[in-house]
Amino acid sequence: MLRGNSSSICLVSILSMLFLAPIVLDASSAKTSTVLTLEFDQVDGIHYSNVINISGSSSVPLNSVEITLWNVTSHDQYELLNSSSSLLTVTPYETDSGVTNWNWNHEFDHTSESCTCLVRISLLEQTDLVSFGLTIYLGTTNHRPVLMYESDFDQTSQVMLATENVTLQYGLLLPPNLLSFDSLVANPDVITSFSVCPAPYGVCTDDYTSLTVLHELSNDDFEITLDTFDINLPDGLYLIDLYVQTMSLKESNSIMQYLAVDRNPPNVTVASVSESFESETITVDLDVDDGYDGSVYSTTWTIIEPDGELRAVTSTEILADNRLSFIADKQGVYQIFGLIRDTGGNFVNIQHNVTVANVEPVLDLRFDGFKIENNQIVTVKSNDQWCFSANQTTDTSNDIDSLEYNWFVDGKSLLSGRSYLLSSDIKTEDWEEITLTLKDNNGASSSITFSVEEQKSQDDSSLRTFTIWTVLLLILILSAIVFIRKKVISPQESDFVRWSDKKSFDD
Repeated sequence: MLRGNSSSICLVSILSMLFLAPIVLDASSAKTSTVLTLEFDQVDGIHYSNVINISGSSSVPLNSVEITLWNVTSHDQYELLNSSSSLLTVTPYETDSGVTNWNWNHEFDHTSESCTCLVRISLLEQTDLVSFGLTIYLGTTNHRPVLMYESDFDQTSQVMLATENVTLQYGLLLPPNLLSFDSLVANPDVITSFSVCPAPYGVCTDDYTSLTVLHELSNDDFEITLDTFDINLPDGLYLIDLYVQTMSLKESNSIMQYLAVDRNPPNVTVASVSESFESETITVDLDVDDGYDGSVYSTTWTIIEPDGELRAVTSTEILADNRLSFIADKQGVYQIFGLIRDTGGNFVNIQHNVTVANVEPVLDLRFDGFKIENNQIVTVKSNDQWCFSANQTTDTSNDIDSLEYNWFVDGKSLLSGRSYLLSSDIKTEDWEEITLTLKDNNGASSSITFSVEEQKSQDDSSLRTFTIWTVLLLILILSAIVFIRKKVISPQESDFVRWSDKKSFDD
């Protein structure tokens, strides 16, 4: 039978956590580089008749502490009986390793009090108010059993059940007067109350159900054996409510704990493409069904790339436990593996293959900003410096930097490894045709062949025309001079002859 309401259950849970034996706090919790410890010389369950005298040692300076005494006789009780802002004595000493520690001592005088009590020491300088506790029995009455988690129990952890049976272990303090209650009981026994409710998200979604379980008590160790098949407890997340009663019907505090029953592996289906192109993003989604709400699982991803290299995935490629996204930068088959492990340790392996095809480069050759097509005739000026550039060629990001450019002039190799051709690169004078071939790292190629014609500049043509006409004009002028001179000289010579003839005649 369950006791109290939900608020009392929460309170009992807090009390249960305070019933921990002397605790060792690691450095991460205390925000310090050393391990903090505060230990009691006494053990849990010690009995005091009136004056409570406790002592211990500490690796922490105890100049700022609070020590309190709480009455927790009833399972829902948490009453402050006494408190002090300092310990009675604190004495430093040096250990064999040269480290300073402190011995401490304190007393509470409660002669008239009888209770099941908790002594608590809090380190006030710690931002998370680190506390250390000791459960004691004071006086002769009002004593009840106390259930405690194991000292190394993680409050946030879940008990995982991947097999048929599971054993839950706790500490159990029995009242000092238990044997005197019934002298015939040589080995005092207790009655166990064990109830569970389905709690997939940390809160009960249905009523508690009482279960019959086997328990074993040895000294202060209390063990419960749970056979999940016998009690017909299916896979799921549960909240346990556990307490014990002595034969005198003294009830202990309740312990609240999460229980995960998980015997069966999850069902996993894969959703992803089977074909893709280079530099595209491949996303793999897993649909994981573990058979119950609130199940938790983890996935370990690995990838075998087309060249056979096995690699782990990066943190940026994991979008969630059930989603992987990466860029395929190689041609071939990618093998994607996922190992899905659930709360109970059951696992499933999946494999998915994606065939990635190469994207061929697109050759873009230009002259003066104009695109050159295959078999095109390009006219250049004979006296100008020109450049044919393929810098605007496109390909996938993984191939663009490794493209191979090869230039040919009239079928003969000219140069390679460069995406442009300058007029100064061609040393011959008589040539007509240029070919550019392009190849990516996967062997895909393309090419452009075009013819080049030289155009005479307008200044040269004008000068040549001017020179021709000048020569012709000079020829005409010279011809005219020669003709005129002949005309002038010929009459003079004729007259002279005639004069000579006349004189001869007269004679």
